[in-house]
Amino acid sequence: MRRRRYLTASTAVTVSILGPSSVITASSQERDTELEAISESHRFDGTGATVTDEFDLETGVTIAEATHDGESNFVVELIPTDDSRSQLLVNTIGAYDGAAGVLTDTGRYLVDIDADGAWALEVGQPDPEEDDAESLPVELEGDSAAWDGPFQFEGLGQAHGTHEGQGNFIVEILPHGGRFPGLVFNELDQFDGETTFNLDSIGFVTVEAAGPWSLTLE
Repeated sequence: MRRRRYLTASTAVTVSILGPSSVITASSQERDTELEAISESHRFDGTGATVTDEFDLETGVTIAEATHDGESNFVVELIPTDDSRSQLLVNTIGAYDGAAGVLTDTGRYLVDIDADGAWALEVGQPDPEEDDAESLPVELEGDSAAWDGPFQFEGLGQAHGTHEGQGNFIVEILPHGGRFPGLVFNELDQFDGETTFNLDSIGFVTVEAAGPWSLTLE
């Protein structure tokens, strides 16, 4: 049975400001993706360019949801404090309401944010059980960068994607417990096409998009 979901990022953060930004470690809350397996999240908000307080992450999938109401650059970079490789989460101009995902190693991190307006950020790590994973096929759609999962991937599969925006259309699968993401699509501007992927584990899907998109995995 096919399941269709319309995805939006949901970073509604209400916190008191402690200096230029603040951080709260909170218990899990229900996501638009109906995933309730995030044990804790790190929340920040502020205005303008900011470096957050340090926080701990474990090895695995890390999801960041962010909003920005400025008119210029909005760049969000996840930086490990041990001087290993940083990871770019968001790099856009103007208003933003979306999400990104990466694979991280255990350690302490901070986030370097370049913004010209008010912003909010939540960073969390889903830790699903095998029974939480949804089987394929599945149909997803949205208007901006988003994430969904967990899904149970069982070897060779097919993906069909469409994108109506003017900019990047990048789809990745982040394997739970894996070391490297699986690239599904890496396209620019309008796109309508198919490809294959090969993964045998639980995984999460991330989509970077500049306009309306759809994705079918089977």
